[in-house]
Amino acid sequence: MDVLNDKNTSIIGIWGMGGVGKTTLLEEIRRQAGEKKLFDMFFMVTVSQTPNFESIQQKIADMIGLEFTEKTPEAKAERLRWRICEMLKEKKLLFLVDGVWGEIDLEKKVGIPYGENYKGSRIVLTSRSRDVCDQMGCKPTYQVEGLNDDEAWGLFKGIVGEIVESADRKHIAKRIVGKCGGLPLAIKAVANPLKEKSLSHWEVCISELKGQNLKSVVREALQFSYDYLSKPYAKEMFLLCCLFPEDEVIDIQDLFRLGLGFGLFQNTTTLDTAMAEADVLVDYLKSSSLLLESDREGSVLMHDVIREFAISVASRDKHLFLVGTHQEFICWKRNHAFTRCTAVSLQIDVVPEFPYEWECPELELLKLEGKDKQPLVLPSNIFKRMEKLRVLSMTDIQMMSLPASFEDLKSLRTLCFYKCLLKDISIIGELKNLEILSFCDCDIEELPKEIEKLTNLRFLELTNCKNLRLVPSSVICNLSNLEGLYMRSFSQWKVGKDNASVEDLKKLSSLVALEVCIPNDNLWPDDLVFRNLTRFKISVGDAFYHEDEHLFSHSSKILELKTNTTFKEGFNMLLKIAGVIHIEGTNALHNLNEYNSPLLKCLIIKKCQEMKYAIDTTKSAPLIVFPLLEILEICDMDNLQELYLGMLLRESFGELRKLILKGLPQLMNVWKNPTEHASLQKLRVLGVSCCHKLKSIFSLYMVRDLVQLQEMKVSQCEALEYIIDGERNGDGHENLFPQLNRLELENLPKLQRFMSSLNALATSANCGSGVLEPFFNNQIAFPKLEFMIFSNIDGVREIWTSKFRLEMSFPQLRLLNLGSLLNLTHFWNMNSNENIHMEIVPAVEDNARRLIEFPCLQYITLEKLPIFESFQMGGHALFDGKVAFPSLKRLTLSSVPKLMHVWENMDGPPAHVSLQNLISLDIGYCDTLKNVVSCERDKTMAAAEEIEVGRNTAEVIIFPALETINFHNLPNLTSFFARNGTLFDEKVAFPSLKELNLYGVHKLMHVWENMDGRPAHVCLQNLISLDILECDNLKNVVSCEKDKTVAVAGEIEVPGNTTGVIIFPALKMIYFRNLPNLTSFFAGNGTLIDEKVAFPSLKQLKLYGVHKLIHVWENMDGRPAHVSLQNLISLDILDCDTLKNVVSCERDKTVTVTGEIEVRGNTTGVIICPALEMIHFRNLTNLTSFFAGNGTLFDEKVAFPALGSLELGVLNNITELWSPQVQVESFCQVKTIVVEGCSKLLQIVPPRLLQIGIETITVKRCPSVKSLFVLERLAVDEREASLTFYHLKYLMVCGLPKLEYIFDKKVSYPAMQKLWISDMDGLRDIWQTQQSSGSFHQLEGIHVERCHKLLTVVPSYLFPELQSLKRILIEYCDSVEVIFCDDSGQLLPATVTLPHLQYISLHHNPVLGSFCHHKCDFEWPSLRKVRLYGCPKMENFPFANMKAPRLERVVSDSTDNEITGDTSIVTGDGFSDKCYYGDECDRFNSRIHTCIIN
Repeated sequence: MDVLNDKNTSIIGIWGMGGVGKTTLLEEIRRQAGEKKLFDMFFMVTVSQTPNFESIQQKIADMIGLEFTEKTPEAKAERLRWRICEMLKEKKLLFLVDGVWGEIDLEKKVGIPYGENYKGSRIVLTSRSRDVCDQMGCKPTYQVEGLNDDEAWGLFKGIVGEIVESADRKHIAKRIVGKCGGLPLAIKAVANPLKEKSLSHWEVCISELKGQNLKSVVREALQFSYDYLSKPYAKEMFLLCCLFPEDEVIDIQDLFRLGLGFGLFQNTTTLDTAMAEADVLVDYLKSSSLLLESDREGSVLMHDVIREFAISVASRDKHLFLVGTHQEFICWKRNHAFTRCTAVSLQIDVVPEFPYEWECPELELLKLEGKDKQPLVLPSNIFKRMEKLRVLSMTDIQMMSLPASFEDLKSLRTLCFYKCLLKDISIIGELKNLEILSFCDCDIEELPKEIEKLTNLRFLELTNCKNLRLVPSSVICNLSNLEGLYMRSFSQWKVGKDNASVEDLKKLSSLVALEVCIPNDNLWPDDLVFRNLTRFKISVGDAFYHEDEHLFSHSSKILELKTNTTFKEGFNMLLKIAGVIHIEGTNALHNLNEYNSPLLKCLIIKKCQEMKYAIDTTKSAPLIVFPLLEILEICDMDNLQELYLGMLLRESFGELRKLILKGLPQLMNVWKNPTEHASLQKLRVLGVSCCHKLKSIFSLYMVRDLVQLQEMKVSQCEALEYIIDGERNGDGHENLFPQLNRLELENLPKLQRFMSSLNALATSANCGSGVLEPFFNNQIAFPKLEFMIFSNIDGVREIWTSKFRLEMSFPQLRLLNLGSLLNLTHFWNMNSNENIHMEIVPAVEDNARRLIEFPCLQYITLEKLPIFESFQMGGHALFDGKVAFPSLKRLTLSSVPKLMHVWENMDGPPAHVSLQNLISLDIGYCDTLKNVVSCERDKTMAAAEEIEVGRNTAEVIIFPALETINFHNLPNLTSFFARNGTLFDEKVAFPSLKELNLYGVHKLMHVWENMDGRPAHVCLQNLISLDILECDNLKNVVSCEKDKTVAVAGEIEVPGNTTGVIIFPALKMIYFRNLPNLTSFFAGNGTLIDEKVAFPSLKQLKLYGVHKLIHVWENMDGRPAHVSLQNLISLDILDCDTLKNVVSCERDKTVTVTGEIEVRGNTTGVIICPALEMIHFRNLTNLTSFFAGNGTLFDEKVAFPALGSLELGVLNNITELWSPQVQVESFCQVKTIVVEGCSKLLQIVPPRLLQIGIETITVKRCPSVKSLFVLERLAVDEREASLTFYHLKYLMVCGLPKLEYIFDKKVSYPAMQKLWISDMDGLRDIWQTQQSSGSFHQLEGIHVERCHKLLTVVPSYLFPELQSLKRILIEYCDSVEVIFCDDSGQLLPATVTLPHLQYISLHHNPVLGSFCHHKCDFEWPSLRKVRLYGCPKMENFPFANMKAPRLERVVSDSTDNEITGDTSIVTGDGFSDKCYYGDECDRFNSRIHTCIIN
């Protein structure tokens, strides 16, 4: 465990053979690290031999509450990495990665950051190979060699029992254990079958363990365990588990479905008993150590070694299971393995070439698993020779239709689709023998009517099919043998004439399992009563569309009701047998007496306004109420006065773990005296909020019952004065809450103390004399409290009494968060005359000083404390010499206006015990703060050690672990310690500092001092991020007084010259914003970075509003600061209105920085940024070039070979982006160009760069641009040749008044997908002349708006190229007359076919009359939606000559046509639409008889 604490260790490797116990060791590491609180969060993931990175990403995201919007694994990895990096700023994270088979970049593939830059992240991984650990960079690595003899014997004995010590068995047991070679997997495999078995079985075991090596021992042990499976179908169930992918969580319901179809459970008569048998078999396999527990409810895992064994067993003899990927599939085809196999499980990473017809006469089970719903086209006859197929399962596959041979599957019993996109599946109706049909997490819109033919169907699942809108009524009514129906995601009951109604459920007399969601209780028939249900999840009411998985894990019988009427008979029946009940909004419920079921485990009651007492026993004898209830939530009940009235027996609520009371304004008591009426000894979580009549939460008698309470949160109770009402006599401490771990008190305006005082007169006298009553008195102890959060409690003036003994009262406190305590002045008064109990802690320099120590406190947050001054009453700083926090990691201070210093430095050392582990320091909105460490008497103290600066030894205050400093809105801060105007001088040191953020620290002139040749270099060596914002007086980052240049950490050679420079070796990000007086980083005047500073690791540079900058980099004497360029990835410069060049070009000296690039045979020195990927320049009104050009942004003297994105805005002195001489290899990776508001710009892309791979071009509001791609400068022979823009996919042009056309015939665009044109006042043609063939065959969208001189949109010669077109939008174009024009003598074809066109939108085109000049037919098979507004001359949309079978919606404002009845297109100046869907559209089309074509 010690290596986990080593800051220099980031990734640890554990290796050993399969089954040796690596996974168990990981789990033990997690347990011990958790007990010792070494990390804040733990993540355990499994990689496996074929990693599913998205599944791993999702598991981690679920644990940290992250929802992905990204689609690709790479984007998810980057999002996850960013989120984890943010968490690492304040938390330590441990990642346990199990089962790594090969080298993996965990940061890029998954998103787990690690390495020297992420000290808070640790990874422990396991692998079977030491080589893999070495490839992953594991240091150190450990081999797991198995258990020693004593450990192996202990494990075997623990499973089998004391019988192993008997005289007749001990020697045999010793031999068995010895044969297992210390492998836990083998020991468990043989031990479990031997429990309660006779001696002869033990002797058989010895005879079967003959292995000569460990691998064979494991195999033989597993074979022995497998052979001893005695329950019927246990072996078959075990083998079914190997069909699932390696390390996948196996849902027991999935096993049940496969097993039932495969012929298991034949001795059961009902579906319910079969489900129960599946559960029993899974438990049996777990007890035999052949399956493992899973973290997810209702699922299991199979160890990869056991899975390998299961596959080997299932692949031999009569079974012949084939399990593999598409690579194995190819081998199977070659050796004709299909002809003999009974089960196939195939994972499809790429779409395989399936044989036209599978020769699988013995195949009974086929499982196909794709990835990301990839399209799959199966040959029509693929199932022709699968006469015995009983089970077919498909996962993550997209299928437009099922193959015709589907109807030949006469033996099929189980058909399952998981996460599939399905369209035409009507052929399923031919599978007459089908018993189980499952669509789980599928994208399916309607259930085909043909399914009503499946009269033998016993189980139908439509779980989480969110797009399902039609389930035909006849389907439900005809499935009379249905025993299980799962369709919670369907809500369209009785919507439309064909949809199913709840009434149809009455026809299902055999139903035993039901999951449905009914949006309204009126849909539930009065006579619908389910008397045979054994499993159900039924929601009635519109509030229950999103399942609470944690809630549903408590029972298989769940009922949620939202109704304002009396419960119907069917509801009452279910309420009496449910395990989870959620009732909301009914006024007919007066108490819960009637539903006092011993089966109930979770009860949630909300908004039942007629209820005054949840339980009322005044008219009956005392009752035992809810004896097994674990969760009780009562919320938003305006009239509830008491939880119970009358007498309850002691066993009542005996299992209650969680009690939530919220929004109960009339509630008088949380609980009456439990010692007489009920017991709350198992209560762990208590939440009370918005209960405005409560004056206290507990009585003292009740508190003594709460021995297991772990979490308490009380908030928004306006009258609450005390948490505990009553104080006992005596002075000793009492552990009233021995297990309390978390205490949250928020928005309690009248709360004064935790426990009330018996002597009210004494309290009143104390208040009158000015003596403050502390919140906690000396009689309360919280031995396990770790988290204490208080906010908005006006009555708190002092936290602790001076008598308290911290080591007994709060010894485990880790987090203290106090906010908006308006009257809090200090934590305690150490000057009181009362007897003070303190822990004695030795101070530095062998001086004994009495300290109050918080030994475990790691996080302190103080916010909005307007009169708070210090921990100790009368202190001059937050921390003085009387308090210590040796474990403090994060300190956050915000809006503490009276705070002048954080640490005191008077007459001795500061409280260094609070510094040694501090990682993060965040201070903001502390208006009077002058120094972080008090510098009174100007005494410099050695706090913990000395650091050598240059050749001088100076005493410094060291923060050895501090990684992050955030100072924001500190108007009076002048320095960290002693110097005026300089934040850090030679008297403080931060050797671990990584991130420095300064916002609104207006009195700062410098960040670091450089006096007498000694800058505070100890702050620089690990600095990664520097962010400075709105520091109005900042002149230089490093003070340049006396203009002394020093060698700080080393020297960098700049070609031909050796100069001492200040190096920031690890700095990756510089972000300067709104710094009006900043002139340079160090010594330059107007140049940010000169030869005296270096940033060899710099990746991001962002400069916003730095108004005195003229250059960013200096190029004096042939030495630009190239060390700042070599790793630069991102360069953002905005609102720097005096900037002339990015790199200074004084004396016009061209230099070779990092290398040379050959330009047309010449070798010319160029400035290279080899890693630069993104440039963003905006509002640089004086910029003339990047380096040396005048009006040309990039000339041949600069090269950015990795540049991918170029975004430019308001560069008023730039006339061209690239010079004609620029070399292709200098900008060969550009993908995106965005240009906006460059008033003098004439052209965008020179001919040389047309072929480099540009994918997106956006040009907006550039009034001088006459053409996008300048061809005039080409040589004569080059002009005649055709140029190709090979990669351009997206083009947007907007506000270019001098542009008359866009596309020239000499340039082709084979990859163009989207075209957006707007506000082009001079545009007359989009296409100037006929284009070369193949230019626009991938074009999907055309959007044209506000182009008032444009007459037509698409010329006729382009039609053969537009077969991919999906969307056309033409809006606000005053002169457009037709969309498709006949041009150059070439007429449109008689039938205009656009096979993929889905959407047409025509808005406010006043002269638009038709789609084309002559009459033709239109075939648009994919068209779904048409919008037609403000086009008065478009008298009829061409429906009569149009074939659009998928048209769903038509919206228009035109009434000029003569259309009657329900087919009319309704008008409205206010755009009141009438929409037509489905069949309406078909009727609408058939009644239109004319089409006016101009």
